[in-house]
Amino acid sequence: MEENLVFSLEGHCRMNSQRIGRHLAIGSTWDRDKNVFESIDFSCLRSLTVFGEWRSFFISDEMRLLRVLDLEDAKGVTEKDLEQMVKFLPRLKFLSLRGCRHISRLPDSFGDLRQLQTLDIRDTSITKLPKSISKLQKLQFIRAGTTVPLDDDTGTIETQPAAAESPSHASLVSWLSERCIRRRPAASQTCSVEVPRGIGRLTALHTLGVINISVARRKAILKELKNLTQLCWLGVSGINRNNSQEFFSAISGHSLLELLVLYFDNDNEGCLDGVSLPPENLRSLKLYGLVGKLPVWIKQLQNLRILNLQMTMLPQEEIDLLGGLPKLAILCISFEEFQDGELRFRTGLKPLHVLEITCNSRLQSVTFPTLGFSNLVALKLHCCSVSHLQVFGLRCLDSLKEVWLSGSYDEALLKRHLGSQLDGHPNKIRPVLREGPRWS
Repeated sequence: MEENLVFSLEGHCRMNSQRIGRHLAIGSTWDRDKNVFESIDFSCLRSLTVFGEWRSFFISDEMRLLRVLDLEDAKGVTEKDLEQMVKFLPRLKFLSLRGCRHISRLPDSFGDLRQLQTLDIRDTSITKLPKSISKLQKLQFIRAGTTVPLDDDTGTIETQPAAAESPSHASLVSWLSERCIRRRPAASQTCSVEVPRGIGRLTALHTLGVINISVARRKAILKELKNLTQLCWLGVSGINRNNSQEFFSAISGHSLLELLVLYFDNDNEGCLDGVSLPPENLRSLKLYGLVGKLPVWIKQLQNLRILNLQMTMLPQEEIDLLGGLPKLAILCISFEEFQDGELRFRTGLKPLHVLEITCNSRLQSVTFPTLGFSNLVALKLHCCSVSHLQVFGLRCLDSLKEVWLSGSYDEALLKRHLGSQLDGHPNKIRPVLREGPRWS
């Protein structure tokens, strides 16, 4: 701030023609005085971040050097404002409209932002990308769609997959704290976007998703997807028995792909049978809405570090398959039905550091083996209408430091049951029982 690089507008500010800098943050407490704003010299401005209410005068033709515009959760942004942004900000490289729910479309002129590299339109009302987006040859990141799975996909793990390789205790606390503030989860839902013809020209794309492949033009979309060989992160919805073979064939040559997020249609039983093996370098795999069983190729993903499963039910023998993943560090599981009301880990998951289990009223017990979980640091139980749940084998988890408990449960009963095991834990430092938000 001493060097006039960064300045902010908060509360009530006086007019100051000397106020100048490269980075401006408009705080939610600022009184939105237009006269003050127009007295500022924006000729050197490179980035603008807006908190709270948006005003149309925040964009000026003096901002032609602006590179970064972050409007995440800003209120009152309109589609007319987007047209002004395209007109006045030709050098924009980063644009975030995340959480601007009143935005339902991008303007046809959007293709004029030829320098754009990152576009974040998650949690907006945009369901279709404009045809002109195919002109943005420098675009590397497209984050789109509105997803409300049990594990809300915000990117904490996705953008830092290396954290799963050797996570520190501090990073695990931060990661779980982030996840424990969420509200009661609903069933997995995703509102994805439809991509236009020509998306395959964006060969610099590193991140793409969530896109819908269940539309009528799915063959054309998958053909274009095959050209995007630089993808490292891909999220897709609408996978079913009619398109699963084509989809996996389209990404079979994507050797750089590390993170894959898949949302399945209701008609998906057996849809992964016989499909080709996904890229072998996958480090993170998330499957939402899959019915029946895991794909047979999952045990061949020797580099997999993060696995998120939200399914209707998974038989015991399928759970046992997870023991064959040599680098699995984070496992999140949620099933609508648990076989015999029990979740039993009969085989060890030695590399596992974090285990998250979403429980429902049909789950009565979780059991850990005597050996095989020597590196588990954090266990999270996310309960949905659970009156009685027993967890066996906590004393066998040698490295356990924390047990997180959140959701709807009989507080006295469950805390007493867990507390008695943690009190008798062999570790010199007793594992901590932490609580997230409770629901009635």
